Amino acid sequence: MRVRFFVRLLSVLIATAFFSAAQEPVKPALTPRIITATKQVTIFNGLERQLLQAIQKKDKAAAQAMLSEDLYIEMPDADPLPGDDWLDSVMAKDYTLKSFVVRQMSATDLGNAVVVKFDRLQEAVSKRKADSGEFFVVDVWKKDGENWKLASRYVAKVSSQPSIPKTPVKPTGKQ
Repeated sequence: MRVRFFVRLLSVLIATAFFSAAQEPVKPALTPRIITATKQVTIFNGLERQLLQAIQKKDKAAAQAMLSEDLYIEMPDADPLPGDDWLDSVMAKDYTLKSFVVRQMSATDLGNAVVVKFDRLQEAVSKRKADSGEFFVVDVWKKDGENWKLASRYVAKVSSQPSIPKTPVKPTGKQ
C-alpha cells in the first residue's frame, strides 16, 4: 500500500514539474554581437522612426498618412484604442515625446503585411506626468499601393526607467 502511494505521489510530482516548466519559455540572455540589419529591418526601422519623429514634431498630417484607417492599438488590461483616438492623444498639447530609441528590431515578411517587433525606449510627458520607460512593441504594417501603413500595434510597458544613451552608440566590433 505504501509503495503504491509513493509511486502515485512521484508521478504527480513529475507531471506537475513537467507542465509548470513548459508554460513560459526561458528568457535567453542578450549576446553583445553586431547583427547586420536585413532589408526589411532597415525599411521598417526608418518607418518607425519617421512616425515617432512626426509625433515629436506634432506633425499630425505626416503621422496620419502612415496609419491605416482601421488601426487599433492594443495594450495589456485595456480596451482596444482606435488609431484616431491614439493619434489625437499623442498630438495633444499635454503630450511631449522628448526622445526615443528603437532597438532590437526584427521583421517578418508575410507578403502584403510585415510583422515588426522592437523595443522602444522613450522619455515623454503626458498630462504633466512622466510617460517614460521601455516598451515592447509589435506592429503589423500592410501594403497600401506603393506605401506601407501601420495596421495594428500591440504595446506593453516593460520598465518605467528608460536607459536612453546620451550619445549615439557606435559599435566597435569588439563587443
